Amino acid sequence: MHASPRPYAAAIVPPWEKGLLAAFIVVSLAFPFIRTIDFLANNTLADASFSEGSIWLQAVFGPLFLLAAIQAWHHGRWTFRVLRTANPFLLAVIAWAALTVLWSPYPEVTVKRSIQQMGLVLIGLSLTLPFVSHDFFARVLHRALIALLIVSFIVVLLFPSVGIDRLREGGWHGILWHKNTLGVVACFATVLGVYRIARNDGDRRGQLALLVFALFMLVMSRSSTALLSGLLGSGFFLFLRKPYLGGRYALPQIGLVLGIAVALVLLLAFLALGRLPGWDDLAAPLLSLLNKSPDLTGRTELWVLVQQEIARHPIQGIGYGAFWLNIGSPSQYVIDALNWIPLQAHNGYIDLLNELGWIGVCLFAAMLLWHLASLIQLGRHDRDLAALHGAFFLLILVSNLSESQFFSGVLFQNCLLIYSSLLLSAHNRVRDAMPGAPRGAG
Repeated sequence: MHASPRPYAAAIVPPWEKGLLAAFIVVSLAFPFIRTIDFLANNTLADASFSEGSIWLQAVFGPLFLLAAIQAWHHGRWTFRVLRTANPFLLAVIAWAALTVLWSPYPEVTVKRSIQQMGLVLIGLSLTLPFVSHDFFARVLHRALIALLIVSFIVVLLFPSVGIDRLREGGWHGILWHKNTLGVVACFATVLGVYRIARNDGDRRGQLALLVFALFMLVMSRSSTALLSGLLGSGFFLFLRKPYLGGRYALPQIGLVLGIAVALVLLLAFLALGRLPGWDDLAAPLLSLLNKSPDLTGRTELWVLVQQEIARHPIQGIGYGAFWLNIGSPSQYVIDALNWIPLQAHNGYIDLLNELGWIGVCLFAAMLLWHLASLIQLGRHDRDLAALHGAFFLLILVSNLSESQFFSGVLFQNCLLIYSSLLLSAHNRVRDAMPGAPRGAG
């Protein structure tokens, strides 16, 4: 009796196993958004302890990583197959981050942060199992984000003093940390809603109603950046799903289009100003739409201060997760200069350079290029799915210009980037090469 060529694609899959995978998505991507500390006191000061690694994180993600490890071991043959074809630079960045423990001023923090990234990779590997449909991840994530929006809406109605931020333009935040956090949830829920409607995934009227609700919550968050991101991500998805580009020269075509666009912008600015534009010239028109100043509300001052630390260890970095550790940490001089306690540089690229050095940044840049090539490859046989992951990719790259989420613990966009990378690898190099790969409900 011959073994099946697809041993993991059997129709008999225990319901609990798919339930476990759904729990991985819901908990790892939705839980960090929730204000688990001092909720009724409406106290956002708890952000600091949560971001540094609270007991809540350890209690929730510790068992989650353990279950993911057991799942990966149980499906060891598949796990190693996906690992062999995964983005090698994703694994290289994580390995380099772990190696920085050798010179990190806080090695215990570096070890904990590295374990977190390894745990996220284990979860990501579980989500690639071939008995799960291609739409499973998007469907579960969409439902989780909509659930957060619904509960937040109810909290705003029943407890407006808790769910509305009167100090920040009356923006809604519900059960989430900040109005901008609600904006991020609504932004990604909007993009996923557009995807599911385009994909004809589920009842069309119901999906349209959920999309309208997500847009409503996006507006009520009063987060102009999230609103712009939601429109950008949805528009980018709709653009990518059309066959404008393709074939073996798709990557050079994209580079050519971007290069022409940049050159055109610089030419028009030079004709108008009589000189090449600076940051203020380029950023002011866009930032005025977002009601922000060209210095990004003081962020540029913060970036200049962090550059002083980068200059001390430009090649290898200070150590993964070893800079922004509150009072008494290496970031103390930044706290003294600003008279407040930042927990990030509000720029993922700068924080990456500070912690991992140019070696880490080069590995990360290679990871992004590999990710882009994987998106193009996926687009040749599943354009909608490639467009969704492409929209995620764009939003993550853009948002890290003002927020630090690259390899930042279990923050939403870091988890999403890691999961997306592993899903792309499975779709492109493993699962779709096997006969009968599932594409429908799952």
